[in-house]
Amino acid sequence: MKDYKEEYYEQSILWDCNFLEIPAEEERLEKIIKIIPSDVQTILDVGCGNGVFVNTLTDIFPGRFDRIVGVDSSKEALKFVKVEKYGANISSLPFTNKSYDLLTSLEVLEHLSQEDFKKGILELQRVAKKYIIITVPNEEDLEHSLVICPKCNCWFHPSFHVRSFDSSVLNNMFNNYKLINIKEIGPVIEYRLYPSLLYSFYRNWRKILPPKTSICPKCGFQHREIFMDIDSPKVSNYFLLKSIFLFIKSLGKLFYPLKRKRRWLLALYEKKCR
Repeated sequence: MKDYKEEYYEQSILWDCNFLEIPAEEERLEKIIKIIPSDVQTILDVGCGNGVFVNTLTDIFPGRFDRIVGVDSSKEALKFVKVEKYGANISSLPFTNKSYDLLTSLEVLEHLSQEDFKKGILELQRVAKKYIIITVPNEEDLEHSLVICPKCNCWFHPSFHVRSFDSSVLNNMFNNYKLINIKEIGPVIEYRLYPSLLYSFYRNWRKILPPKTSICPKCGFQHREIFMDIDSPKVSNYFLLKSIFLFIKSLGKLFYPLKRKRRWLLALYEKKCR
């Protein structure tokens, strides 16, 4: 069976961009760099993508670190990495034990299958000598993020996120490392925790299409152009369903208060026994 997830990460459009032009991404990098301990000399960025973090470190602090390395499973992403780089998966890192003072894994863990996640957590601890830094989406509501494939009607996350994180999950992430700093970073997001039934009703009413970069994990469908008006009626009783949904949503505002959170969680871990 074809691995459409692998195909997704080999799209040049995902990596041929400057994330520093996005204010939220620029802030995220600033917070990550600021939290790096002063005794770090060597860094391995696992799942480095197009190298925005490692490239920025090299540009801002030339000569500050003895070695900066990026590793990613996407060959296309690695084309944009300007430092020493390797093609590999987080579940099997080609490095010896305690090879780097600091391992970073930024916006990676939420994408991993259960097997790769378990192996990846062990690999990060094995290769890191002193510290681990991770960033993940903050309490992401995966169900609310789902989109539908217009070809096979498969519901899926457009960026292949498969798990959600909060502070309690991060606090128990590693066996051999202790959490010494955790903070919410990024723009403030306002949201309500509506029940799953309402989300299900909403999805089936709207039939939310995936973005152009998404690839259906079931059939591999990917549309290059918006060929369907997502606001147009999908069913004969569209306006009735819309009215019902808006009525239920308005009632929901009375029972589900507005909450606020920042977009990401940033966590720094230190080895328990060095």
